[in-house]
Amino acid sequence: MTELQYIDSAAKAPIDGLQEQPPLEVALLTWEYPPIPTAKGRVACEVAHSLAQHGANVRVFTMDRQDRVGTDSERIEVIGCAGRITGLRRLMRKVPGLDHVAAAAAFRERVHEEHARRPFDIIESTNHGAPAAMLMDCGLPIVIRNTTPYALDNAEEQGWRARLSAYVASGMEARCIARSDAVISNSRAHASMIRDWYDIKPGHIHSVTPLSVDPQLSRIGDNSPFPPAHARLRLARIGDASGRSGFHDTLLAFDRIVDGLARQSKPAPELHLVGLEKGDLETAVAELELSKAARDQIYDYGRLPDRAMGHVLARCQCILAPSHYKSFGSVYHEAAAFGRPLVASADDPAAREYIERSGCGILADSCSPEDIAEAVLELQADRPRQLACRRKGHELAANWTREGLGARTVQVYRRAMNLGEIELPGLQPAGSRAYDRKLA
Repeated sequence: MTELQYIDSAAKAPIDGLQEQPPLEVALLTWEYPPIPTAKGRVACEVAHSLAQHGANVRVFTMDRQDRVGTDSERIEVIGCAGRITGLRRLMRKVPGLDHVAAAAAFRERVHEEHARRPFDIIESTNHGAPAAMLMDCGLPIVIRNTTPYALDNAEEQGWRARLSAYVASGMEARCIARSDAVISNSRAHASMIRDWYDIKPGHIHSVTPLSVDPQLSRIGDNSPFPPAHARLRLARIGDASGRSGFHDTLLAFDRIVDGLARQSKPAPELHLVGLEKGDLETAVAELELSKAARDQIYDYGRLPDRAMGHVLARCQCILAPSHYKSFGSVYHEAAAFGRPLVASADDPAAREYIERSGCGILADSCSPEDIAEAVLELQADRPRQLACRRKGHELAANWTREGLGARTVQVYRRAMNLGEIELPGLQPAGSRAYDRKLA
């Protein structure tokens, strides 16, 4: 494979920050990017904007489009890779296991073309599905930012085709982790899981770097008053329809909540769903025996951009996010930034770590309909606790900024590039916080 020429950044390393010229050139590999309103897309967007805020030029490579587009930042460009799935690759995408190989080849081709046009200094890629699998020997430093591994994210898929695809993806992901120059995880709980899943060896640079929250969503939350005590109970759920994310459990729990409030002669609650694909709700309702009273109070908005999602959340008293496992739980941070109490599940290590530390919500004992419903009704009856969660959420969200995310990411990049650490605004000296430590 052709090596990408590595431009020695030590010669142009910034002294006082990335605002010095020439800017760092970053290739960011992801599967989705806004306006596609998905969790993976939002993560890529936050990373790109955080780096741009520190003066880096970021070219985002994504498989959700074919074209090249600009963004709201002059330093961020989005480059579609789907147009490179042609001929043999198109056939490979239909074969279990080879589908990941075909995608990795398309990413490699586009990155090589862009590098020839304007050289990169470093590549960052998601672990999920291993889009950087054919770039690991390209000669540039590569950082892997972890989300949920492909096999875990697709554990519900049945049959030999799904198992083979997951097996190949897991092998490609592990190879990317092993050959990377640095690894980033989103929380301590996530880092521990990732370390065990990929068997990361001691000495490998593995940093914990919490994500930021879209400042637009935070502004809407700051300006949205909390619903009055006498208001009808309105619940919001942000997420897909996977079993891992507790979708069916949440619907069944809502059925119990409707029944419980009806017994108390209280108005019927509402459940507002954000993030589902078309047909997901209808499929789930057909499989579950939900009461008509519950079905009549469920509102499905599909996938929404942040501004529209903010208007939905403004009407709700709390956000439901019970899950069996989340790699980070961006919805946890979004709930806090918006000032809405969170209902999560003790089954999820990230939820336990977050809520026990932050006090921004309540943990159901398990991701079961009974425990979820009990937690919601307990929180609904405790107005002071709701307001306390709101206050703590706003206080915590002030720390989840793009400036901080960019500063921490830049320091990881510099370690991957074997450059000296620098002091950046919004970042304490390396080693001064738990998430800056190298994990064994």
